[in-house]
Amino acid sequence: MRRVSVFEVRWSMSISDDRPLRVWLPAIRAGSGSDVFTERLAAALKRAGHDPILQWFRHSTEFFPDIVRRVPTPAGVDIIHTGSTLGHALAGRDAPLVVTEHQYIRHPAFLPQRSLQKVLYHNVVLYRSMRASLKRADAVVAVSEHTADAMEADIGTRPRVIHNWVDHEQFYPRASYLRGGGGPLRLLFVGNPSRWKGADVLPELASRVVQFAEIDCLGGLRREFPSTMAVGNIRQLARLPPSGMRAAYAGADVVVVPTRYEAFGYVALEAMACGLPVIGFDSTGTAEVCVDGVTALLAPVNDVERLAAHARALLDPALRRRLGEAGRIRAIEYFSEARAVQAYISVYRELLRAT
Repeated sequence: MRRVSVFEVRWSMSISDDRPLRVWLPAIRAGSGSDVFTERLAAALKRAGHDPILQWFRHSTEFFPDIVRRVPTPAGVDIIHTGSTLGHALAGRDAPLVVTEHQYIRHPAFLPQRSLQKVLYHNVVLYRSMRASLKRADAVVAVSEHTADAMEADIGTRPRVIHNWVDHEQFYPRASYLRGGGGPLRLLFVGNPSRWKGADVLPELASRVVQFAEIDCLGGLRREFPSTMAVGNIRQLARLPPSGMRAAYAGADVVVVPTRYEAFGYVALEAMACGLPVIGFDSTGTAEVCVDGVTALLAPVNDVERLAAHARALLDPALRRRLGEAGRIRAIEYFSEARAVQAYISVYRELLRAT
């Protein structure tokens, strides 16, 4: 009788469609949406019966990738899944490598939004790592169609697209559609106070809606909203952990997303899952997550006058309800955890069958 090798046994197990997978998720703690993605992916894989190993590295690791190269692969790992910053340092190991591109820094819509400091940082540090990671990965995933379009034009191959998702059981509408307490229309801005995110348009927007609305501002993962901007009808909210974000949405009537570029519209999606209408600029990731006139009212980029008109239109509670209900439905149907995680698991199993 022929003796079966250890490799053949592992290979036959790895192609099984029901075996739990051990997935290593090495990631850089960057204070960005990629952190949220990695934490949500680890939790979702665990809920789906798999064994994720989430391992964080300091932000400074981007400058010293050899630190990651020296880290041994945890025992029994089937798949390594990381971002393009670290992928090149993890390629060539025993397990297949999946790279998810969260923020394609060569996207034409993103290039004008960068400061000189960002340009130097991207060109000197990140771009070389990103290109090496995308080249050496066994599978590359983009989080949106427009990101995949830019990557295909730049590197010549089109990645798979798996949208990010929202836990619609964690983010859900308040019991009563109409917020209690009365008063002016409450607009909510969530994000880092940068031009890229559109924070600079908030003072002008506030002045245009001062007679009927107030704007609550909640800083992003990297920076709190500056208190110097909290004047007139702009109010600064205290920082909240990710687990407390639903409370911020529950206190709002409308979520304002004036981003000029977005790889994926996390805030817009969370708002939709909470049954809230969105107003914002008709740009990249926001327009891919929202549907103008159905779940959101979108204005051309930098058109603050139109943005204010959309806010005024949403004084109508019936319109808020219609957009909010449609947003909730879209969030569940197209951006559910089950849908996204199953897509990643399919990628994992395809790679294992091909190993």
